[in-house]
Amino acid sequence: MSRYDAAVEPRFVAVFYDLDGTLVDSRPGIEASLRAAFAAHAPGVDPPPLDTLLGRPLAGLLHGVLPGLDRATLAAVAATFTEHYDAQGWRLSRPYPGVSEVLVRLAEAGVRQFVVTNKRLRPTAAILAACGLAPLLEKVYTPDSASPPYADKVAMAQAAQARCSIASDRLLVIGDSVDDLQMADACAAAFAAAAYGYGDAVAAIASQSAARRGAAPTRVVLRAPAQIGELVLSGDRVAES
Repeated sequence: MSRYDAAVEPRFVAVFYDLDGTLVDSRPGIEASLRAAFAAHAPGVDPPPLDTLLGRPLAGLLHGVLPGLDRATLAAVAATFTEHYDAQGWRLSRPYPGVSEVLVRLAEAGVRQFVVTNKRLRPTAAILAACGLAPLLEKVYTPDSASPPYADKVAMAQAAQARCSIASDRLLVIGDSVDDLQMADACAAAFAAAAYGYGDAVAAIASQSAARRGAAPTRVVLRAPAQIGELVLSGDRVAES
């Protein structure tokens, strides 16, 4: 019998997941689409290592890898990247080992699960469907999933929390970047940093922990997706900051 089979109420009733670097490894597809866009509009230039740029909105990512490029060329690179990514790049995304099993387990336990991502809705939906994760999620929030578009992840998370009436002390946000920590802060929610991802969330919570005083929402570090189940269902604190 699994340790999660006991009739114990989950510690958290809802989870907001980031996508890139948290649920799926999307680096190969993003790099492939960047190479295609560079070949078309900046021949001879190789994309630099993306590092913490992964997971940013496209405009921010391109400004990060092509500093100083003129506006017209940036727009052309963005258009070619989008075309390539929507046709081919997204197909290279793969769920991290253990992600599918954890999301199934949480769904069976009645935990409400959401994705909140900077990626556009079209490739997000395609990735989640291809990975078999879409049926396990209650709703997906992307910048273009509302009209007018959401300004950022904080706006998406606050909208999701309000519309779904999720109490702050029963909500867990999981992500690999500082903007995921900002989502948790805005919702007064617990936060788990996906250390296996691309971003700077682990350093961000370490800095926050050094500065904060008194009671504050839980901040933990996840070394692997399997630990999500331990944290949500059994109440284990994993590696609390």
